[in-house]
Amino acid sequence: MAAPKGKKMFSAEKYLDTGGVVVGAIILSIVVLFLIIQEVREILFYKRNNWNFDVDSNVGLRLYNGDSTDEKDLVSNKSRVCFGTPFMIFGFGVLLTACVAIILSK
Repeated sequence: MAAPKGKKMFSAEKYLDTGGVVVGAIILSIVVLFLIIQEVREILFYKRNNWNFDVDSNVGLRLYNGDSTDEKDLVSNKSRVCFGTPFMIFGFGVLLTACVAIILSK
């Protein structure tokens, strides 16, 4: 929705006319923030427990190996905290960066 010829768009209007990228950026921001908070809580939990990954923090998401949802296919606590969640933060952060770059290029 462009402004008619001769009329200026308000500064915020150009960002609202981005075809849903703003909504995507907001959702990705919430996801990245949630994952970062979750990772910090897990790291603090395991630091308080002397890095004993045998104890489950019950804070983070349950990650599975492959497509299975069987208990035997759960990723270990150490793998989840050290690799799984940081990888998800990185992946969603890259997508968020792309959305922000698209928004700011308008």
